[in-house]
Order: sequence, then structure tokens, then C-alpha cells
Amino acid sequence: MKTKRKFNIVDVILIALAVLAAVGVLALRNRVTGASVSRATTPMRCTVEMTWAPADMANQMKVGDRVYHSTDSKYIGTVAAVRCAPHKENSYLPAEGRFVQYESKDGYDIYLTIEGDGYTTDRDVVIGEVNPKVCGEMAIKGQGFARMAYVVNLDLMGAELQKNEDVGNGSLEAVYVVQLTDMREMLLDGVQVGDKFYEKTSKALMGEVIDVRIEDHVETQLGPGGETIDAKKENSWDLYVTLRGRAVEKPDGYYLDGGTELKVGASVTMNSQRFERTGVFYAMESIEGVK
Repeated sequence: MKTKRKFNIVDVILIALAVLAAVGVLALRNRVTGASVSRATTPMRCTVEMTWAPADMANQMKVGDRVYHSTDSKYIGTVAAVRCAPHKENSYLPAEGRFVQYESKDGYDIYLTIEGDGYTTDRDVVIGEVNPKVCGEMAIKGQGFARMAYVVNLDLMGAELQKNEDVGNGSLEAVYVVQLTDMREMLLDGVQVGDKFYEKTSKALMGEVIDVRIEDHVETQLGPGGETIDAKKENSWDLYVTLRGRAVEKPDGYYLDGGTELKVGASVTMNSQRFERTGVFYAMESIEGVK
């Protein structure tokens, strides 16, 4: 008469090891094939700027060529357009007390538009395997070039940003202003009313944009007679972004959701789905209990 075999501790350990091995193999396969996440994608474009580039660099960029992220070789997309223009630089003339722009004779600015399959999350726009941010750096490479570039535009090509419902935590409502300085015209549309911004390091919600103000960027310089004057810098503006967020009060002051110090004069690197830049807490408009 046959008797049922009883499981002992060795059998349990062997079964557990087999399950763990199977899970590990499946996870590795998903990581390699990208099968762990299935998302609907749509064509999107990002335009990057490469400044002071040699003239021949633009010749190495052909429409249809594949473009990758330099540091980890992640695929972004293909070249959709290339535009090259002489590099322009601001120079201050003390004798005239003003800034002037001049064109470089041997340096060029290249604007490379990359098109790839993309999608949005509540935090990012993802094109290919990277998440570009306007004003953010992105090291790129192609068949015959490699360069550090700056993202100057994102084009969702009709796709909609995934809505972000995050409202943050905290017992106080804070309305405050962040100043972003020395921004060129092509970057100004990167911040819109309704955008939600996060602090880059802690990834904590800072708040929602409720107002955006643009002013000329001026720098203090010596005038023709040696006096101190404020001179406007050509093609340069300051952005004053008003946000509403949640905060808590601690013995040493106010902190935004996630631990970001909310102190006028402190710097902060903020990013939204489309934009990233370091600014300064410029003003505190109000802070009061949440109703």
C-alpha cells in the first residue's frame, strides 16, 4: 500500500529557490525586451541646441539617421530636421553702456529635431527611451557626431499630456514666486499656467503654476562715466513663476511637500513634465492654513 510523501524543509527550500529563479528569469527577459511595460505610443519631437559647434558637425546629421543618448546608448529617435546658424553672443560695451549682440565667424549653433515614439506620464514626456526637459541638458550621438546639447522645444504633435492629479501634502497653503533668469525667447513657453512642478532632488511636489510674468533681463554694469547702471541684455528675459503648493511649519521655517526648504533667496531646481531649470525663491506671497 502506497503512502503519500510528506514535504520536509528541504523540499520547501527547493521549491522556493525554483520560484525565485523563475521570477528572476522573467524579470531579466522583460528588462532586455522592454516587455515589462506595454504603452501606447505616438510620434513626438524634441529639438536640441548645440552651441559653438564646428561647421562640419551639421554635415554629419542626415534626415532619417538614428540618434542615441550618449551616456547609456538609449535610443531616442531619428533626425527629422537640421538647422545651422552662426552663433550669437552678447557683449557689454562700457563706452556705450549697453549690451550688443554679434555673430561668431567660426562657431555655429545647430538645432537638431529628433522624432521618436513617445508617451506622457504625470511626471514626464518620454521620447524613445529618454525623458527630455526644455532647458535640460542631453548628451546625444549619431552616426558621425557626439555632443552635449540643450533641449529647447518639445512637440507632442497632437498628443495630450497625461493629467496630473497630485495635490501634495501639508497643513498650510503656500503661494510663492520662483525667479528664473537669463532665459531666451525660445524657452519662455516651457512654463504654462496649470503646470505642476517638482523639486528635482527630492522629486517632491512643489505646487501648481497660477501665474507667469515675463520681464527684461538686466545686469548691473559700469556706465560710460564709471557709474553703476542697469543694462538690458539682448534676447534675454526673466521669468517670475507664481506657484500654489502645500507646506508644513517647522522650528526653523517652512518646508514644501517632501522637505524642500521654502526660504526667499534659496535656490531650487524645479521640473515639470516638459521643463527643468534652477531658479531662486523670489517672494512669499502668502502662507496660511488649508481650508
